[in-house]
Amino acid sequence: MLATELDLSSARRRIIAFIKRKVEESQADGAVLGISGGIDSAVAAYLCVEALGSRRVTGLIMPDLRATPGEDVEDAKLVASELCIETKEIDVAPIHKAYLKSLESNRLAEGNLRARIRMSLLYYHANLMNRLVIGTGDRSELLLGYFTKYGDGGVDVLPIADLYKTEVRRLGEALGINRHIVAKRSSPRLWPGHLAESEIGMSYEAIDRLFKLRFEEGLEVPAIAARMKLNRAKVELILAKYQASEHKRQMPEICKLR
Repeated sequence: MLATELDLSSARRRIIAFIKRKVEESQADGAVLGISGGIDSAVAAYLCVEALGSRRVTGLIMPDLRATPGEDVEDAKLVASELCIETKEIDVAPIHKAYLKSLESNRLAEGNLRARIRMSLLYYHANLMNRLVIGTGDRSELLLGYFTKYGDGGVDVLPIADLYKTEVRRLGEALGINRHIVAKRSSPRLWPGHLAESEIGMSYEAIDRLFKLRFEEGLEVPAIAARMKLNRAKVELILAKYQASEHKRQMPEICKLR
């Protein structure tokens, strides 16, 4: 079965309706989300404002000023300014440093700690304002497991998580988001110089095509490798990331006793 191109106009309407419905069902007063200066959070913020209005959306800008480029902070502020939403800027560096006074050094663990601090700050403000925490992860990241469990993966709803990264960029263009932000290379900024595609080892354009061939067209590794003119081991490596990260996409398993 051939994958069809997603109707982004329809997707936009459905996501807006989804956000409205989930806020109403939870009897929340609005939404809070992290705005990083990247495309995913920008698209999520735009859609939240379309769904709820600017007064019911708050954006947290949470750099670690030791690791986050100043450009990201300025891009986050630009998004918030264009949407006329309230923002709060919190440098997570002092909080992160306080943790590390009692912990041994490890780059990966420290990076994931940054993401979990941001999650805690989002839920703190969500509690203060009776709001839902809006996740900004996309389908590409979800399938790769390219998110921190109980970090950026710790949210109430994931409105854009059925859009591949390339589709998020296309929707960003349709929403009129600044071209610089639409084209910016993705990064969770868990340490200085951190770039998603460099860490993963493949561009999102290729990743998205690979996942569509596997999950929407049902092709196996040899056929995907042939279609994409890739080494079979490269395809297996990306699909192994999907398999190894299954636990991240599930609720914690309960040991059933009755």
